[in-house]
Amino acid sequence: MKTHTNKVAIVTGGKQGIGRGIAQSLADRGAKVVIVNRGNAEEAAKTIGNEAIAIAADVASEEGWNDVARQVEREFGRADILVHAAGIYPLATLDQMTPEEWRRVLAVNLDAHLLGARAIVPLMRKAGGGAIVAVGSDVVNMVTPPGMGFSHYVASKMGVVGLVRALANELAADNIIVNAVHPGITDTEGASGMPTEQKAQVYMMQAIKRLGTPADIAGPVAFLTSDDARFVTGQTLVVDGGLMRL
Repeated sequence: MKTHTNKVAIVTGGKQGIGRGIAQSLADRGAKVVIVNRGNAEEAAKTIGNEAIAIAADVASEEGWNDVARQVEREFGRADILVHAAGIYPLATLDQMTPEEWRRVLAVNLDAHLLGARAIVPLMRKAGGGAIVAVGSDVVNMVTPPGMGFSHYVASKMGVVGLVRALANELAADNIIVNAVHPGITDTEGASGMPTEQKAQVYMMQAIKRLGTPADIAGPVAFLTSDDARFVTGQTLVVDGGLMRL
């Protein structure tokens, strides 16, 4: 279904994992995809096809985002979709964590959402509207986060929830919707270091007894960035196989 024909979609973290799945899904639906990744993602863009391009930038940098906006405007003249899938989660307990580690996690996982909006929203206004989707985490709904050392990660993802709700209110007059999806544990490179037994403990608590895949997350993102979702904003869609059952 070509639900995204002629739309320009910017996807951070689109080189691999959930971001790659989202980028491919949007391209398959007709979007012109821009992968924003700190490292080189040219090969990923070529594989995705449909005129996808890659831009190397630090999503936690204001100048990085300004460069992304300049390149997107030069290449396409507009932006319709912004999906934040980039994220980091280095484990560090309270006693181990340095202020620099805390700041970097919040910069990549939270600041990037604000900086991205500041840079890309003007291009969306030029296009007459748009959609922003933040890839959050099911960890914000858990009474007990999975293990120790996640305080900076949980704080950053909780911040995303509040930012999505606030931006949804602020940008509605510009015909821009803002939503989030919260995946559970997903079968990606980032989860490869997690013991198989620990993964099984989680997904056996789900209604659907398996790990999620990038494609499972990409489908809901495709909906939230399509015209079918024009009256949906400020929401968080939990995509975790029924772990939370909210």
